[in-house]
Amino acid sequence: MESMKVPFSYKRAKPLDLSFEDLESLWPLPSSLRVFYVVSDRMLGVPAKRHGRYKTASMLLSNNRLTGGLNDIRLLVDKLLWQPNALCWLDLSHNQLTDLSDELLGFPNLSTLYLHHNRLASLCAVACINRLPNLRSVTLQNNPMAEYHGYRTAVLSVLKHITRLDFVSVTESERRLLPPTKLIKNYLKRQKS
Repeated sequence: MESMKVPFSYKRAKPLDLSFEDLESLWPLPSSLRVFYVVSDRMLGVPAKRHGRYKTASMLLSNNRLTGGLNDIRLLVDKLLWQPNALCWLDLSHNQLTDLSDELLGFPNLSTLYLHHNRLASLCAVACINRLPNLRSVTLQNNPMAEYHGYRTAVLSVLKHITRLDFVSVTESERRLLPPTKLIKNYLKRQKS
C-alpha cells in the first residue's frame, strides 16, 4: 500500500483516545466504548467527526488489556477513522502484546509507534515493522526483549530507518557502529528456532 500526503489538519487534530477502555480485543468493538458517547476529558475532547468517523491521524490504545498480536487493527481503524491510511501515530503501550501483525504494514504513513510496556520477547516479533516506509520513532522499552545485552544495537540494526528509539535520538556514530546485516539476519534466524 502506498503512502499518501496526510492533511495537516489531521496531523494537528486531537488523537482518538481509546486508552483505559479495558479493551481485550480490537474487534468487535464493545458496546460500552465511551468514545462514542462522551467527550474524552483526558485529551480535552475528541477529534471532529465526519459521517460517524473521526478526522485524525493519531490513535491511542494504551493501557488496555490487548493480548497476542494485532490481527484486527485494520478493522478497527477502518471503522473509526475517516481516512484510515492517514494514520501516522499509534500508541499501543501498556498492553500485553506478544507479537505484531503484518496488518500494521497496511498503514504506510505510520511514523510513530509506541509499544513500550508490552510482552514482546524477541526481535522477530517486531522485525516486520521495518517495512513501514515512514516509521521514524518506536518505543520498545520495558518489554522482555529490552532486557537483553545489546538490545538497542540489535533493534537499530533491524529497524534501519528509525531516528528515535525509546524516546532517544539515534546518532550517526551509533549507526556507524552497527554490526553487518548478515550477523543480524543470523541472530534473527536463531531467535525463530
